[in-house]
Amino acid sequence: MFEVDEPRWHLVYIKPRKEEVVRVQLQRIGIETFYPKVRIVKKGVEKVEPLFPLYMFARFSVVKDFLNVNYARGVRWVVKFGNRIPSLSEDFIESLKAVDWALIEEKPKIQENDVIRIVDGPFRNFIGRVLKVKRGEERVVILLKAVNSPTIEIPIEYVEVLSERKNA
Repeated sequence: MFEVDEPRWHLVYIKPRKEEVVRVQLQRIGIETFYPKVRIVKKGVEKVEPLFPLYMFARFSVVKDFLNVNYARGVRWVVKFGNRIPSLSEDFIESLKAVDWALIEEKPKIQENDVIRIVDGPFRNFIGRVLKVKRGEERVVILLKAVNSPTIEIPIEYVEVLSERKNA
């Protein structure tokens, strides 16, 4: 019994800054594409960036359309593992479409000597200075601005940066 080669979603690796070229090329031959983007706020400025830079999703039949997709202008190659061309489920693509154009606020990177405010936990609203960032554990050691200047170690997500790199 032969399996019908239904169009499925596949991953296409594209050349830099060729998203629109690839989209137009593939649409001309009847291939549906999806290039998810997100809005990111960095240092107070909102930008739109691809969710997966240089990777586009395309819905096509491997038997019928593989060569047309693989050799379309702007495409580097259809992603495959050996001779196997993996497909992605409709549910996966739908879940990506649900976050397309979502807003992501990038938290500033916390570094030693940053002045911070604690935003959660028993020391909420205390101000301090970062003495050490423990990357593997995602924790920070903080010198609190208090009478005896105690140091504490708390999860990194409990702090927000007020100003960067104040000298001791």
